[in-house]
Amino acid sequence: GAKPLTPQELERAYRPEGRHGPFIVEGYPLLRQFNGDLPQQGVNYFDLTGIFADRRETLYIDACCHLNQRGNELLAAEMARRLEPALRRLGTESPAAAVSPLAAARRKAALVSAGYPGFRVSLQDDGKQLRYVRKDCATKDQDARFFLHLTPRDLTDLPPGRRESGFDDVTFSFAGTGGGFQQGQCVAQFPLPDYPLAALRTGQQIPGTGELWSTELIVPADPGQLRADYAALATAEPAAQGYFALYLQDNQLIYLRETCAAADTAAPFFLHIVPEAVADLPEDMRTAGFDHGGFEFVRRGGHFDGKCLAAVALPDYPIKEMRTGQHIPGQKDPLWSVGLVAAPDIDQLRADYAAVSAAEPAARNYFDLYWRENRLLYLRESCAAADTAAGFFLHIIPADITDLPAERRDAGFAQGGFEFVRQGGRFDGKCLASVPLPDYPIAGLRTGQYIAGQEELWSVELAAAP
Repeated sequence: GAKPLTPQELERAYRPEGRHGPFIVEGYPLLRQFNGDLPQQGVNYFDLTGIFADRRETLYIDACCHLNQRGNELLAAEMARRLEPALRRLGTESPAAAVSPLAAARRKAALVSAGYPGFRVSLQDDGKQLRYVRKDCATKDQDARFFLHLTPRDLTDLPPGRRESGFDDVTFSFAGTGGGFQQGQCVAQFPLPDYPLAALRTGQQIPGTGELWSTELIVPADPGQLRADYAALATAEPAAQGYFALYLQDNQLIYLRETCAAADTAAPFFLHIVPEAVADLPEDMRTAGFDHGGFEFVRRGGHFDGKCLAAVALPDYPIKEMRTGQHIPGQKDPLWSVGLVAAPDIDQLRADYAAVSAAEPAARNYFDLYWRENRLLYLRESCAAADTAAGFFLHIIPADITDLPAERRDAGFAQGGFEFVRQGGRFDGKCLASVPLPDYPIAGLRTGQYIAGQEELWSVELAAAP
């Protein structure tokens, strides 16, 4: 399946050896293959199998794919979003405003659960308090305990034990908040934590029975903080450029678009994080080899001055590379995607530069080449992002042809091509990359840059290391 499973779901809902398992594994790809042409035939067909791909909370309650209340809310919202265009074509009023969690957030307190009137919920005192109000309130309406799930903008603000779930979990009683009657209404206020919140979900529940009602609020980003974050990027260079510019800063990945409309941030974002060590991943992510960090823009950023910016906290473990972009749930191809590698160690780059700056290059071309300690260093003293955008090739000619893998002996050289961002970085207006060479004796090297499908941009040959 597409969803990263929680420990509770792995225990209760994951049964690949069950009687339905083989049919799902073999049958679902066939359904996608054969049903994909139905929209072209005028059939309103929607594939919802990927809608939980970026959800880390528990949604499945058994191995028959039944959902809990939160899962049903998300499913209903996605169904409404997909059905809206078809219903408009039929002249039917769209149901999206009635069930969409985002519409609920805009209303601040729309109830998702049917059949119970619930409390109206709003943010007060500049987001420092959560206020609950219910008209025509009886004592029984106060008896059920309240729950509150707090999603921070920075996961490191959570206690370590709550970071995997992505939210803090609080329960309280009506009386415990100092709640009471005011002008014929039940009114209670609950203080919110000091750290910046992205969203919260609250309601009432009866233990062992389930939720009576719930609602979700999106906490708007502080425009002042967004402007401060933007100002901090003024002299920085993007780590990668997609539909958004991507910056790595203070263990955060920052998404920036200079000219931005609401439509640019409507589709969900995905973020795949590949660690240096697979053991750093949660156990259920190790087979895939990467962690999921998907998010909705409204939970991580906001719009200001015609721009939009979002900041996503990265995990503490060493990161090898990442891939991020936007997608439409249920569609195979992303709207856009871009790869990033971990931020370079600037201190190490400066140390490498100091070690070669007084030495004579082994060869000069668009980059100066230094061959030292079984490594090949590429240095350009005045360097812009465009200078390192094209791929680098490296042909390694051994002194003994038998040192090559069997499949490379006819060619006579080993290939050691690389992307600059994976082997080096920019610092102080310079750029430097350091590439390890094999242990066997080397007769010569040939290296340069190229654009796929085109001629080489430049190349140079180096004799055996002195």
